[in-house]
Amino acid sequence: MFKDSRQSLAIARAQGRKEVSLLIAAKPAGASEVAREAARLGGDVRYREDEVGYLRVRLPIDSATELTELDAVESAAMDYDDAWPFRLGAGAGPGAPALQPLPESAPPQTPAKWPPRLTDYPLQEPYSPIKDLGAEEFRAKHPTWDGRGVTIALLDGNLDLLLPEFQTAYALDGKPIPKIADFLNVTDPRDDAEINPQWVDMKATVTSRGGKIKFGGKTFRAPRSGSFRVGLFSERRFNMDSNAAYIDQDVDRDGNPKGDDGLFGVVWDEKTNDVWVDTNRNLDFTDEKAMTDYIVRSDVGVFGKDDPSTPVRESIGFTVQTDRKNNFVSINVGVYQHATIIMGSVVGNREPKGRLQGVAPGARIVSMYYGVSNAHGLIEGLIAAFKHPLVDLVVLEQSVAIASISYLLSDGTHPISVIAQRLIDRYQKLLFVPGDNSPAFAFVAEDGLAPGAVSVGGYQSKESYRVNWGFMPENDDNLHWGALSHGPSGAGALKPDLLAPTGQMSTDPGYRMGESRKGLYKLPPGYSVDGGTSTATPMAAGATALVVSAAKQSGVQYDAAKLKAAITGSARHIARLAAHEQGNGLIQVGAAYELLQKLQAVSLLSIESRGPVKTKLSPLLRTPNEGVGLYEREGWTAGQTGERTITLTRRSGPSEPMSFRLTWQGEEGVFSSPNSVELPLDTPVSLPVKITARKEGAHSATLSIDHPSIPGHVHRVLAAIVVPHRLTAEDGYSIKAEVVPPTPSDVGVFVDVPPDTAALRFGVSAPGFYPTLIGPDRDGFYPCPFDLQGQTPARCAFANPQPGVWEINVASSAMRNFDPEAPDPFKPTPVTGGARRRPVPAAHADSREPSRQGRGRRGVGRPRQRDPLAGDDASGGAACVRGRRAEGDDIAPRPRPATEGLESRPRPLRARLHGAGEAARSARGRAREGKEVANAPTAALRSRGQVGRSGCRRGSGGVEPEGGPLGDRRGRLLGARRTRRVRVLRLLLPPGLRRDRG
Repeated sequence: MFKDSRQSLAIARAQGRKEVSLLIAAKPAGASEVAREAARLGGDVRYREDEVGYLRVRLPIDSATELTELDAVESAAMDYDDAWPFRLGAGAGPGAPALQPLPESAPPQTPAKWPPRLTDYPLQEPYSPIKDLGAEEFRAKHPTWDGRGVTIALLDGNLDLLLPEFQTAYALDGKPIPKIADFLNVTDPRDDAEINPQWVDMKATVTSRGGKIKFGGKTFRAPRSGSFRVGLFSERRFNMDSNAAYIDQDVDRDGNPKGDDGLFGVVWDEKTNDVWVDTNRNLDFTDEKAMTDYIVRSDVGVFGKDDPSTPVRESIGFTVQTDRKNNFVSINVGVYQHATIIMGSVVGNREPKGRLQGVAPGARIVSMYYGVSNAHGLIEGLIAAFKHPLVDLVVLEQSVAIASISYLLSDGTHPISVIAQRLIDRYQKLLFVPGDNSPAFAFVAEDGLAPGAVSVGGYQSKESYRVNWGFMPENDDNLHWGALSHGPSGAGALKPDLLAPTGQMSTDPGYRMGESRKGLYKLPPGYSVDGGTSTATPMAAGATALVVSAAKQSGVQYDAAKLKAAITGSARHIARLAAHEQGNGLIQVGAAYELLQKLQAVSLLSIESRGPVKTKLSPLLRTPNEGVGLYEREGWTAGQTGERTITLTRRSGPSEPMSFRLTWQGEEGVFSSPNSVELPLDTPVSLPVKITARKEGAHSATLSIDHPSIPGHVHRVLAAIVVPHRLTAEDGYSIKAEVVPPTPSDVGVFVDVPPDTAALRFGVSAPGFYPTLIGPDRDGFYPCPFDLQGQTPARCAFANPQPGVWEINVASSAMRNFDPEAPDPFKPTPVTGGARRRPVPAAHADSREPSRQGRGRRGVGRPRQRDPLAGDDASGGAACVRGRRAEGDDIAPRPRPATEGLESRPRPLRARLHGAGEAARSARGRAREGKEVANAPTAALRSRGQVGRSGCRRGSGGVEPEGGPLGDRRGRLLGARRTRRVRVLRLLLPPGLRRDRG
């Protein structure tokens, strides 16, 4: 177990827990031995899948470490769910403030004649990413290569299955079939029913008498004579921010009138496997249709009755799912906004009554709900997806809280990554995972680090920004501002693997009011603009579905390895983007299919690469300071040159040596090597790489290893170094660096912080830019408050930083609010980013204990001491001692008692959005259910660390975040500013008239 799991184990012990659950990836053929040892230690194997060597074990807490040290265990981690704290800090305990209810939204008001009504232009003239994907000619020549015959499994919440765009797909023969191939809850009711309200306990049985049955204190009219299992489905249990609280605990959309208990009767005839749900709550099952598991006959039920005179839909669709083994029925409601938003632009179909066409309208979906941010649900959901007989491609919309935040090593050896690779190898299905949304170097998510998985970053073209955001960037090719997935991995791997489009018109649950964005447009219910890697990832899967659809219709053979080689080897390299920002480049459908055709006639070669890794955590890698690529964050100085060695070992192919061509792609003049290398079979060969660190910054390039017998690339290796600025006495312990942040995108200023630093001050010289401080071991992400109106430069200080290379990430806020008079195109402007060190006074240097505040990317904390740099800025800018960033998509719904004062560091808080009225409700609705945030003006800003972390108030003798030292430990964000709603109108005036700006 890595230290994150050991810490969780210590917290559980301090809280007095008697048992814990472990997630274990056993070594090959080692699952039986692990199971036997677990039983010997008094454990209970709750889930076991020998095909991939996975076990979930509940056992006495004092036996946990002993089990993980068994030789048959390859990787182990503590199970995680939203009830677990990442860390435990002073002040956390029974006396902490209680969880407060979210503010109610204001009732809708009748719109006035002024301001004028905004149009739905982006829906009338939707921007299609088909051109960006290189699929325009591909689709024009082959209209049937539209994704038909391909099914994508989506691990997320269950989407709105009543939307018109989610009704029709096509079989390979062109026959219309239901878009939804299956609709599942893949959680374990034995352990997850308490926090997943879909599960209904059906252990009770009744027999009808005189056509009546009684249970739950009510008398119902039975659907027919006989015996039934019975239970009650409660809409009131949808009360957690991480599980669709935005539906207001109102599944049937009746407004929850006074006296409404929110309970729906459910009866189940086990003999026929028919289920009836009293959707109208008239205590009569005879007017309800018999339903069974969706995959049997595609049964869909409806809660509520739509009023056609209103724009929103007053109804929600659902399916049923029976669990005979445990006597549960799941009412799988299609309420989840995140899943709905991200799939419309991918597989949406205008036929028969939709308005939006996705890139792969012929493809189908298997919708899989894997629970509320729990690690075992994610892994077991992956297993269910790969084993599902209809599934061709798998999309995992993970919660980064599960592994990526806590598992700082980021080396692809977490049980999630190990099991994912085994599933890919066994079932030959490709897995797509969001890279991350965080603006930081080397922050790509652990869940996508399996070598065979596809980690995806976000791309957006100039035209897409214009249509959907009212913003014209300077360049045609851009990163999506809310999907900055920067590699490398902690082991130096080339991640993300590729980029895919995001930020275009998509679907939204029909029971919600349509989205209004940036004062540019007002959409009808059922539509929104998507965003983030949450959309880029299924978009990459949709593009791949077009390739697979073509292959199936043309008889082209493929497996997971060749399919990945085709989409990565044909990706379009974008010259202005760094290698660590784009991986292999932007996915291209037509080129990928052509490459796949060529690859079917060859056997792929396997080459292993090993390179030096030098980071704060690299001594903890399985082979200390060595990974799959060349990655050095520490130790470089501007002007320095050096040589490193990458070791290459060919594992397949002919027994005689093979000669390979070597080429570099990326930043020129930094990395160089010989132009070729000869590789014998199974013999390591050293390749010297010369490095020239010409200037400060992050530098990266990709080494391609090619052979004429293999189309595309045989193997690729990422090389990346960081050259930091130095804080020296000669420069007054300060640095200044002029940078030009791409808009939209970011740029890093790196600073080597020496030991015995009392505080690190950082900021930018001009308004309109926002800096974020990132720690050297990925264990800190500290956004600096900035003025959304662009009047005051952002400046902050951080107390007691650990030694090492810190990143000050700088990005522009130019596109945050629509400005009709902004330059077209918008040209990035330079800004000076700076840092200054406050050394520890000599008298205290030896006695001072280092403090590691602000661990983790979610939540915010603050040192308990006063800010050493408060009021120290010459321009009068206030210093604010900050802790961790809060993205807000992970809320602890069931806090458990914690031992107060277990450790001196503040506990990170998973925050919720605050705000008044519909603004807060809209933002909450666009927050993912226990996953990363996507597509909301407020939630998306927060995903970049902008909302809910601003505003410092001057305290006595220093500056601290609003809300006090710890704030509400059970969900509220420290220093959260209530969201301000700003309405920006676009006035279209005839020629000769303009708006006076005097």
